[in-house]
Amino acid sequence: MLSYVLRKLMYMPFILLGVIFITFVLFQMSTTPESLAKIQLGEKASARQIYEYLNEKGQVSWTEAGDNKRALLGQGALDNKRTQFFVAGRLEEMVERRDDLHERIVDLHRDIAVDEADERAAHAELVGDADKPFRQSDDLKKRKQELGRALKRQLENRIQIRAAILDARRVSQTLLLREQLSAGGLSGPALKQQVAARVAMLQGLDAHQLEAVFLREDLEILEGAEHKGLAEQIAAARQAVTDENAAIEKAIADHEAEAAGPDSSGPSFLRADWKVCAGIRAKLADVEGIEPDLKYTAWYVNFVYYLWDIATLDFGDTNNRRPVMDVIKEGMWPSLALAIPGFLIAELIGVFFGLFAAMYRQTRVDHVIVVSSILLMSINAIAMIMFGQKFLAADLNYFPITGYAEGFGAMRFLVLPIILYITITFGERVRFNRIVMLDETNQDYVRTGRSKGLSENRILFKHILRNTLIPLITRWVVAIPSLYLGSLVLETFFAIPGLGYMTVDAIANSDANVIRAVVVFGSISFMLAALLSDVLYAVVDPRVKLS
Repeated sequence: MLSYVLRKLMYMPFILLGVIFITFVLFQMSTTPESLAKIQLGEKASARQIYEYLNEKGQVSWTEAGDNKRALLGQGALDNKRTQFFVAGRLEEMVERRDDLHERIVDLHRDIAVDEADERAAHAELVGDADKPFRQSDDLKKRKQELGRALKRQLENRIQIRAAILDARRVSQTLLLREQLSAGGLSGPALKQQVAARVAMLQGLDAHQLEAVFLREDLEILEGAEHKGLAEQIAAARQAVTDENAAIEKAIADHEAEAAGPDSSGPSFLRADWKVCAGIRAKLADVEGIEPDLKYTAWYVNFVYYLWDIATLDFGDTNNRRPVMDVIKEGMWPSLALAIPGFLIAELIGVFFGLFAAMYRQTRVDHVIVVSSILLMSINAIAMIMFGQKFLAADLNYFPITGYAEGFGAMRFLVLPIILYITITFGERVRFNRIVMLDETNQDYVRTGRSKGLSENRILFKHILRNTLIPLITRWVVAIPSLYLGSLVLETFFAIPGLGYMTVDAIANSDANVIRAVVVFGSISFMLAALLSDVLYAVVDPRVKLS
């Protein structure tokens, strides 16, 4: 038996590894690492705090550019609140989405232009007037609606791209102007203020320049459709690009005129700064020019870190900033206080009435027990709980309606839930035990015992009951893993702060760390219970050999 137990214990880590991998896929790979970090650190956590946390957990790694940026932030050269970090995967997603939308919009413009030209030609042939308005077909309307949705997605993508490029340029411009002004003798708060003001002006021009880039992309899309029906739209797009470029020169001229006025606080450096930063604009012309500060680590590396956290019982914090293990330890005892007495008493009652019904089978006693069991099984558990709270607690005031207390004071809060648990499970337990025991009463060894003159009680309690322990042990083992969870429904209705109540609350609030801990501990308890059942089979039945 010992060798069997040891072999089983050796298998368990591999089974548990599979369960942990499933939780890893569900809880780590189904959402973004940044979202999980925000749950742990709070919504007010800065980007630097989030990525430092993810780096500690092994989910991202800093590049050389990222290390340099962190060093500059530590020196105060960059503004912590306004400096974002660029993740390689996110930048690649922006580019991929941009290119896909570009191709899709080109195809839609071409299809719409072709279909509209064909429908106009058919309309002109029908009515003899090409300029007279015509009714568009449903297919053409659908294509235009699809184009509208694609343009909306493109706008969302461009907002992300614009923000990324502007921020990347701002960092580079800040460092370049800081270096130039420092060389000119400026330092301290005056340097910081001067750099911030001049970079802010450059950012306004950068916004115009990026808008011109997007307008040129729109022009490329229309020209790529290669249809003469888009000639007016192409001309308008070219004019828009020209106007946006002119807006940059106008903004510089307006600022110079304002700086030359009597109310000016000093000369305008905007044109000079714009020229100095031309290299930055050339390098950061699009998303591809942004150097990533971080990279997502491979999933198998994340899995190793994930395993280490579980092996060290580090499940992180709940949404309320409490360690998950502290919550598990606190919630385990109320759950056990409810589940163990209820389970033991319910099983004793179930075995007793099952034996009683089997002993007096096909009699009035048996019929009463069977009918009562079926009636109790037919009543909804939630309805029974509400009935108990309404009449036994609220109206008759025999028990508290909800709540819990520490120590022996908890008993008065647990009595009603335990009674309801026994009542709810009575019918199903008695029916199961009666069927198992009736099956045994028809076996040959029972007839042999009776022929030898053994009393019914001796046959029933010494022989039948022992042989029915195999299915009963199976039933008990399946229930053991749920004992530490208590009863989800009862704890929720009676506000008992056990693991069941905590699990329901975690599911409602998407508290992934709590759910993960419950799943892992449930898996471990189920495997240990399965091993215990094998050992008990061999103990109660000599025919079972563990090898």
